[in-house]
Amino acid sequence: MKDDFIRKELERCVRCGNCMSVCPVYEVMGREGGVARGKVSLFRAHLDGLLDDDDPAYREILTSCLLCGRCKSACPNEVDTPAIVQAARARMARRGRLGRLKAFVLNWILPKPALIKRLAQMARIGRPFWAARVPKSSGLRVRFMRGPGGEQRQLPELAPRFYLDRDQEDKRAAEGAPRVALFVGCVHNMMRPEGAEAAVEVLRRAGAQVVVPREQACCGLPAWGAGHEEGARALARRNVDALWPAGESAPDFVTSPCASCAAMLNQHMAELLVEDTERALRAKELAARVIPFSILWTRLTGVEAEGPAREADPEACRVTYHDPCHLSRGFGEKDAPRFLLTHLSDVQFVDMSHPCRCCGHGGFFNLAHYDLSLRMADDKARRIMDTGAQVVATECSGCLIQLQEALARAGSTQEVLTTAEAALRYGLNIDKD
Repeated sequence: MKDDFIRKELERCVRCGNCMSVCPVYEVMGREGGVARGKVSLFRAHLDGLLDDDDPAYREILTSCLLCGRCKSACPNEVDTPAIVQAARARMARRGRLGRLKAFVLNWILPKPALIKRLAQMARIGRPFWAARVPKSSGLRVRFMRGPGGEQRQLPELAPRFYLDRDQEDKRAAEGAPRVALFVGCVHNMMRPEGAEAAVEVLRRAGAQVVVPREQACCGLPAWGAGHEEGARALARRNVDALWPAGESAPDFVTSPCASCAAMLNQHMAELLVEDTERALRAKELAARVIPFSILWTRLTGVEAEGPAREADPEACRVTYHDPCHLSRGFGEKDAPRFLLTHLSDVQFVDMSHPCRCCGHGGFFNLAHYDLSLRMADDKARRIMDTGAQVVATECSGCLIQLQEALARAGSTQEVLTTAEAALRYGLNIDKD
């Protein structure tokens, strides 16, 4: 069924070139292969037997895509280029074209949280040998080796204790309160537990009963996006069982401080489990209950119907917002995070220019095509700095790390927070406690 769908999508591309005006990769690459119609043509040629997927140029072009969805939104036929590119990568992965080490990491290590935890502990112990401390004022904690071109890279420090290893405070909610399962995500579990803590507290104040299933793992997006579907499938099985154990009642909602995690659970978990009938049924019903954090907050509080709040005190902290691709295009939502931010009592909200332009992270894109990713991130950092905001909020873990690194590289002191962290710090005007 999936192969038939991809073939039909390939044929629906009429090569009009609308994608050229919106593709962030094409903008920095400047070559036909960087844009959607170029990738579509190459994959079609491969399926027709005219091009070998072992060709280095073919692999380079089909991996140089962020799966951001801008091409699909601009296409008059709405050709699903992200699905086409992911299918091309999956085909290369199955044929062993994308590297054994990458396949090993994504198919065999990523689906094992206990192993990842041990590796992370070893990384913390051995940190002096592979990383250098940087000032806390940079917003980052660890300098991570170097990029392919010798650029110094920076990442948040691993947390001394992962969020999912911590004792969760069991607060009683009002009778009849919606039961919300929080999907933490790798970054907020291992690097930024404060993001998960903020999400739990803000949702509780909005009147929800929040539960955090301990057996959850990575959402699987890094593996799925890179074409390594076996690893993504193993993670999907684990997460379905964690979020909705067999024989138990399902949560009313599933949410996450990371919209990319939410998109993976909502849009791909069920399709990965199509041959696992019982889990596939649970996954499909769970998918319908997955709602990104800011959207869920607006619904719980009634802000969805109210819209944005009145203008804040001009002397309040200036906050801007970066739209993650998986929220603005994956869920088609731009208003909810802005409604949340404009309802903060101590915030003056200001939009940046082109807030929906991709920051260039894109999971493994950031590793495989760091030079392109760097240029996109630097452009985004300039737009953030031009706002004069002290804080930039976002709702994606990958975007958060990318923005932190880009702003630190630009010498900016602007802080990057999740929407949940901003809500907790700057005071909600709506509180159901």
